[in-house]
Amino acid sequence: MKTKKNKKSGFTLVELMVVAIIVAILAAVAIPLMSGNKDRAKATEGQAGCTTIATQLRMYWAENDAPAVAGVATTLKGINTGDMNGAYFKDANYTFTHTAKDAYVVTALSTTETDSDGNAASVIMTVDGGDVEWTGTLLD
Repeated sequence: MKTKKNKKSGFTLVELMVVAIIVAILAAVAIPLMSGNKDRAKATEGQAGCTTIATQLRMYWAENDAPAVAGVATTLKGINTGDMNGAYFKDANYTFTHTAKDAYVVTALSTTETDSDGNAASVIMTVDGGDVEWTGTLLD
């Protein structure tokens, strides 16, 4: 019985090229999807911080029978230095302004992201009575 001495094993060039093409296609689809998730995560962190401040503003109003006029997050009772620090926003970058009888604006400016003009990326929450409107460069 003769055995074949030149038995070759492994993958052909065509097989390797097919695998490379499949990996490239998967990467081309996955990278934009992941990038979109990261952008949504940034905006969500800003929205969560703004909502926390809005809650504290309502509590301040209830306790003092007057609105907090303006300031940064840490000027509100219940928010300590470092409480609002996250991956994209720091507590010093959350500000609020009382604008009318039942209206105020809470602004979050990112410490890591910029918009197309080079300004800090933002999430802005405008509360007018019971209506809430979200704007800002991270939400566009």
